[in-house]
Amino acid sequence: MRVRMLVLALLLAAAPASAGNFMVHVGHDKLNPAQVKIKAGDTVVFHNMDQMPGGHTVVSEDGELQSPPLALDGKWSHTFVMPGKYQFHIKEHPGAKATVIVE
Repeated sequence: MRVRMLVLALLLAAAPASAGNFMVHVGHDKLNPAQVKIKAGDTVVFHNMDQMPGGHTVVSEDGELQSPPLALDGKWSHTFVMPGKYQFHIKEHPGAKATVIVE
């Protein structure tokens, strides 16, 4: 029985990874990490770690994607299905930028 469980555990560990979640922390004038590399089908969660009246809004440079205003500890996520390079900034702090590279 233990051998079967060990074999099953090894097979599961060797199985292809399914879609994953990646975190980008939103702070005062900062997105961290500034670059995330993911695979198509993965989700990026933007998590606001900073107290700011009105919250922080994450916006894609092309204007296609935009979070609602995120209060402290607020989260917004997006699943990327198409390969490409997606650039974001914080609306309230335009110099705070991050890039999501979808392979």
